[in-house]
Amino acid sequence: MVKQGNIIAIDLDPIKGREQAGYRPVLVINNSVHSKNSNMTLICPITNTDRKSIMHVKLTKTTTTGYVLCDQVRAVDLSSRKYKILEVLDSDTLWDVCDIVKGAVDVL
Repeated sequence: MVKQGNIIAIDLDPIKGREQAGYRPVLVINNSVHSKNSNMTLICPITNTDRKSIMHVKLTKTTTTGYVLCDQVRAVDLSSRKYKILEVLDSDTLWDVCDIVKGAVDVL
């Protein structure tokens, strides 16, 4: 079972529009309460393309390279997709990602 902060490799196809596609690393962002109450897992894709966005967090303390795309949060059903746990993200970077995601959905 995956946990918040796990970086996993998963196939995100099929996609629509500008969504990240293919077999790639993603960051699991949902917490244990969500995991216990849902069959879906919230993830943010990771890309190596630097788009200089304030919504992207650079990975610096991991073997996995690239940027977490906080603007592409997605729910996936891991029971219907093959995945592999790669590593665990450090807590400081996880806080940064979750803060950006939370900021994107805060009521203004």
